[in-house]
Amino acid sequence: ELLSINQLISMASSQDDTKVYEELYTFLQSDRSDLRISALDAVLSIRDAEDMGKLMRVDGIVSSLVKSCSHPDPVGVKAIQALSYLSSNSGSYENQCIEDLIDAGALPRLTELCLTPPSTTKDWKKRVNYSMGLLANMTRTERGSVDFVGRLLPDEAVKKSDVIEEKGPKVSMELLLSRFLSDRFISDEELLSEKDEEQQNNRDSQYDDPYQHFAAVLMNSTQTEVGKKFLLKLNYNNNKNDATAKKSSSSIFELILPQLRSKNPIRRRGIAGTIKNCCIDSNSAWWLLNEVNLMKHILYPLAGPEELTVDEKRGLDPDLWLDGPEKVRELDDFARLYLVDCILLLCASGRKSRETIRLARTYVILKLADMVEENEEVTDSINECVQYLRRDEEGTREGSSDDWMNKPDKKLITASGAVGKVDYDDVD
Repeated sequence: ELLSINQLISMASSQDDTKVYEELYTFLQSDRSDLRISALDAVLSIRDAEDMGKLMRVDGIVSSLVKSCSHPDPVGVKAIQALSYLSSNSGSYENQCIEDLIDAGALPRLTELCLTPPSTTKDWKKRVNYSMGLLANMTRTERGSVDFVGRLLPDEAVKKSDVIEEKGPKVSMELLLSRFLSDRFISDEELLSEKDEEQQNNRDSQYDDPYQHFAAVLMNSTQTEVGKKFLLKLNYNNNKNDATAKKSSSSIFELILPQLRSKNPIRRRGIAGTIKNCCIDSNSAWWLLNEVNLMKHILYPLAGPEELTVDEKRGLDPDLWLDGPEKVRELDDFARLYLVDCILLLCASGRKSRETIRLARTYVILKLADMVEENEEVTDSINECVQYLRRDEEGTREGSSDDWMNKPDKKLITASGAVGKVDYDDVD
């Protein structure tokens, strides 16, 4: 029986017969763990798109794999791995695979697996890692994203209350977020230098950060309005014991911003994409720029090791140049693109936003980043940002934007009419 399973794929490649994959389906339902493992290995060995299509056309293949996900190790781990492979490498059948996964009830099953009690074993980390990766694949589609957010974020999760409830059940999304933000699930082996990222991707230590793919889940979830509300909702905390204490607010969006400096490129890419999705809402632009101080967080990954002049440092957040020649610019192309797109979206949100972005000396960072940028998409996006920033605003004299782009003096800005009547303190 084991020999016949190992021969299935080679047989399917030499004959146009779906019966081979139907036979594979029967092995996936076997009560014997060794037969299931061999069948799962056979699924993972499929590389040809046509063969993948034949497998996907077998009725019940996806639901059978979903049922195996909760099976004790290592069958369960391999089943999740097989589903992750099918939902990301089956070409035109990827969306159909995701539809079948949703119909088979994979979302609640995978969420439950991700929230299982932590274990130090490698199999637990692999199971959670593949489960989170599969959730990321499933939320790529509109139905998957809406269904995931709808299941995990009921109305109570985004209610308009001004007070944080200290007691009461937490929804699954908040539990997943708390584990994603916790360092105790990350092995020390995962904390490699950014220059070792290519080597890191080929190491078994990639499983030492089991919740890394939650960043991609967040990015996909914020394509929905409910997902954005979950991140951007302000929670007000009143200190009832101190009558003089000011009412402070916080949001989940602010909690995830430090992940832009994570050693893990998967986390950085997902969070950059999440921020981009939130920047699409122009109504949040003022809060993002003035309350959250988002430009500092966006510009830090785009800053590099270049030495800045005194004039270039003037007005820049010190964090953007204090690292000196040791600073490493973001290595992931997608993360850089998402971050520059954030700036572009904020620039397009209105004149006041552009004024704040100019004051942050964004042009200095973009200019240096563009000099060494090799990705054409990133370069094009940077050029669009520069066009916005160097464009004279309506009602200002010609060339006024260039004057204070090069020398950010608030008095000069006011005199040029770029920000209108603003009562700045008359101090140096």
